[in-house]
Amino acid sequence: MSRHRIANTVGLVLATLVCWLYGLHLYHAANRPLYSDVKLPSIEPVSPHSTEHTMDPVLSDSNDGILTFVHASDLHISKYVATGGLVHFQHFLRTAVPLVSPRLVVVTGDLTDGKDKQKLISQQQLEEWQAYKRALSQTDYVQRFNGTFYRDQRGNHDCFNVFSQASSENYFGMYSAVGDSSGYMLRIDEPFGTYSFVASDGCPRHGFARPLNFFGYLDARDMQLLESRLEEARGSSHVFMLNHYPVSTMVYGKYRKEFGELVRQVSVFLCGHLHELVGGIGAQLQAYKAREGYWELEIGDMKEHAVYRVYAVDHDIVSFVDVRLPLPQIPMPNPELLDVRVEAPVPHPPVVLVTNPKDARYLLPKHEPLERIRESTFIRMLVWTDQPVASVQVLIDGQVHPHPAVFRGTERQVGSSANETVKTPLWVAPWDPELYNDGNVHELQVVATDAAGKTTTSRTPFVIGQTLVPLQNDARGGWIMQQSFSSMFQTSACVSYILMTLCLLVVPRVYFATLPNFSSWLSERSVLHHKDMAYIRHLYTLCCNADSAVAKVKLGLAMLAARAKFLVWTQFTAQVYLASVPWLFWPGYFFAMGMCILPLFTGRLIPSAQGSDAVGSVYAYGIYISHEWSPLLDSWTYALASIVSLAVLLVYLPVAVASPSMFYAPRAKRPWYRTVTVRVLVVLFVLVYLGAPTLMTAYTYGWVSIVFGYGRGWLFVVSCLALYVVDWRMPVSLSNTTAA
Repeated sequence: MSRHRIANTVGLVLATLVCWLYGLHLYHAANRPLYSDVKLPSIEPVSPHSTEHTMDPVLSDSNDGILTFVHASDLHISKYVATGGLVHFQHFLRTAVPLVSPRLVVVTGDLTDGKDKQKLISQQQLEEWQAYKRALSQTDYVQRFNGTFYRDQRGNHDCFNVFSQASSENYFGMYSAVGDSSGYMLRIDEPFGTYSFVASDGCPRHGFARPLNFFGYLDARDMQLLESRLEEARGSSHVFMLNHYPVSTMVYGKYRKEFGELVRQVSVFLCGHLHELVGGIGAQLQAYKAREGYWELEIGDMKEHAVYRVYAVDHDIVSFVDVRLPLPQIPMPNPELLDVRVEAPVPHPPVVLVTNPKDARYLLPKHEPLERIRESTFIRMLVWTDQPVASVQVLIDGQVHPHPAVFRGTERQVGSSANETVKTPLWVAPWDPELYNDGNVHELQVVATDAAGKTTTSRTPFVIGQTLVPLQNDARGGWIMQQSFSSMFQTSACVSYILMTLCLLVVPRVYFATLPNFSSWLSERSVLHHKDMAYIRHLYTLCCNADSAVAKVKLGLAMLAARAKFLVWTQFTAQVYLASVPWLFWPGYFFAMGMCILPLFTGRLIPSAQGSDAVGSVYAYGIYISHEWSPLLDSWTYALASIVSLAVLLVYLPVAVASPSMFYAPRAKRPWYRTVTVRVLVVLFVLVYLGAPTLMTAYTYGWVSIVFGYGRGWLFVVSCLALYVVDWRMPVSLSNTTAA
């Protein structure tokens, strides 16, 4: 090997290592806000709350010991969308909340839609926020119970195109019920227990315009605040944590403790954001986090599905039921857009929530006194109706329960006004839990009918014990909720990038540099490929003529193995050949290194911001704007898309530029990868996977994102040029074009 080739090879390896080391430096810089080593301003510690509580530990026919609250999310009030949204929210306020009359209502973000008429550009719409506040002001919910009845928080749509919490575009501070964008800590003291609700704001510190605003994070400062609030909640009977984003879509930093350690005191994590996804894969976005011991329960959206969830904590056992607004059409037409006004409630079927025995799929062994179910003397259920109850029928395992249900409900005055009451419509029926203490799963069925004939049937699987019945919802959202997309995307991007760089660029180039005679090696590889192809055809003939099924299977497997070996070696040969074509290899290498150290693109990421604050650079590791990093997971998805695009091109271009006779006999027909169909498909891939997102990026963040779009705009332009030259302009092989 000549000194020139040695120098080139050493230079290539050193350049790669330097780029990777600098990329590692950028990665640590981007993630430094999550684990800041700078001493943060201390928050005065709050002593854990302690109150003397009295409650009969036996689940009897007493109507005490019950706390109820309602959860809704993703209202998406829009000045452009003529269905759902505001009209659903107003029906929720006028129908659902008065029906249940809970102690608390929580809404976990995406209060407004925050998009333009074309639904492409994000923009905080003042009229949407005014409509939200107007809907609330038509009720007394914000003032009820001394301001502790209704709580809201931000979602990603509420921080679209908002530079900071102090920005004039942050309408949440002016038009929401809470006003504090950082979340809240609410403690409800009852005679029978203390219940804490801790809301954290997962919105990025700088609210980027969509689509760069899907994932959330809590940096070290946010974690300090969360840790302080959870410390204040210590000693509560239950702690409920609220965030717009599910845990799987969040990146959690660290102050003194990891998120996994902090959340051990949480019973239920309430969230929204994912709506119900599509195709049923988000129909049940729920998961039990066994290591930490809490349930994460995402709720469907109010926007299109008109869903809300009713919780009841009965003697510290948590139960819930999902309810859909009884509208004649969902999503309900809203021709008046933001001027819609709902004056009266709509008829609502009974809402039935069984609190004892609890649904065995949602037990909380680390937080609930589940022995109370085994020691209970009455079946307990809450039945909310807008008409007098006609009947409540109880069945167990399909058999009518011998003891009829009787009403033991109450309506408790909490505040000073007549509306400040909490309904507890408790129905009870005597039972002996030992009759069902056999380790099997039983079903409790409750059929409630009101005076108007409206009927609701509730089915509750239960066991006497502490064994969770599997939810079996992996295909309907459980798998999604159990994942850490932060680890998934970062690992996928890093592994695919390293494999692409080594297998498709560096190793073939180093191997090429070690060859004493590249042309002779190429000829030898060509002969071997022809022999391998002849062997595959021979196996195929034997397989077709085989008499027995066993022989066909064996020959078929042998043929597949030979085919796989052939494809691997031909691809390696093509990659080495690519290393000999400077005008293709070096652009590919520079793009690969650039993805590691350069911004994927730079643009006006927050158009509403002033001056240079609007401009930011999207790296693979995070977003750099206003002289600081935002470790937003969205940047990793952009990087992964660019890596996949470049990898596909680096696999296709070598076999496209090489002569087919290098792999196949000269008399063989044109290989499949050189047909017009494949060429068109590759062009479509580039146009759809690179071109369309590039144009969308330019439309959203300005045309500067193409000029400075190394990982997007430039890659798209260079890909188009390379495909034009290789597939449509150059009919002959470049097999004689080599580099020393």
